[in-house]
Amino acid sequence: MNLQKLLSNCVIYLLTHSLAFAQSPDTSITPFCISYIETRMIHSAAVADDFKLYVRLPDNYSSSTNKYPVLYMTDGDWNMTVAMNCFSMLRQDYFITEPIIVGIGYGKGQNKRTRDLNPYTGGPKFLEFIEKEVMPWISGRYRTTNEKAIYGYSLGGMFTTYVLFNRPELFNMVFIGAPGNYAKTLLSESEKYFTTHNDLNAKVYAGVGEYERDAVKNLSLFQQYIESKECKNLIIETGVVPKANHGSGLAQVMQEAIAFGYCKKPKAIDLSPTAYKPYLGVYTTPTDSTLKMEIFEKDRKLYLKTTFNETPFELFASSKKDYFIEEMQKTFFSFEKDEQGKPYIIFINAENKQLKFFK
Repeated sequence: MNLQKLLSNCVIYLLTHSLAFAQSPDTSITPFCISYIETRMIHSAAVADDFKLYVRLPDNYSSSTNKYPVLYMTDGDWNMTVAMNCFSMLRQDYFITEPIIVGIGYGKGQNKRTRDLNPYTGGPKFLEFIEKEVMPWISGRYRTTNEKAIYGYSLGGMFTTYVLFNRPELFNMVFIGAPGNYAKTLLSESEKYFTTHNDLNAKVYAGVGEYERDAVKNLSLFQQYIESKECKNLIIETGVVPKANHGSGLAQVMQEAIAFGYCKKPKAIDLSPTAYKPYLGVYTTPTDSTLKMEIFEKDRKLYLKTTFNETPFELFASSKKDYFIEEMQKTFFSFEKDEQGKPYIIFINAENKQLKFFK
């Protein structure tokens, strides 16, 4: 492949993020299975019942000696496959901190989530089971860091709300998905917590579907109340999934929670137009003048237009010379100057390969 074709392919893929994949039809029939998940039945002394653990290891676990954070999930019988798909989709667009995923479920036995996830009945015993039985088993069997997170949806969201305000030190991150009882426990549990505390050391995501109108209202009240406390050690984000009700919102709420907790996102800083005025202009590669990047300003914002995209991308500054595109955060742009003072752009793609475009 010549250089022109290589550059063209790289720019098309990385700047428009669109590839067409041709695939021959496979008419063979094979049994369906979920790979890379280990399962184990475990008896809980705290709950006096049996549970099924689902453990999903990162792809490079066996080929490395790294330690990994752990994401614990309630309702593991169905949440595991959703979580795997969320990570798979997000991995295409973001650099991700890969955790070990541990789903806690019931297997073929009777589902007893109404007993275990309700904070006012079996919730405390279920949390004791996670802390004193599941966590030691996971840390004793796998290479783990001290970073732990927990995710729950619906009744599971009520449970993780309970965890956040009763044992905030137990998890580094708490994900609360569409908590049951119309999300009323978000405000009641937080108000109870702050009667004896003045800060909350936690990283929290809470989300619901738009059509859960009472839950949306209570989520908003909760957010207002939490923000009024001005906690120095709290990082919190809330979200409302458009046009989704309780069931249809599950996957999107989970994906937003995972993105919040595990995707590496650069932070944009504000710059005046004078800071990026020297970068304006048209850039080409040394070997092919048809491959162009145009950097221009409009309404005090910086934009990128290429040979291959009709709609410009807005560039966001992470430093005075480093920029990124919001919708393609695995690509980066750095404005530099050569020894003769001639400006050029270093374009870094998702595989950390560099292309240079000169003004």
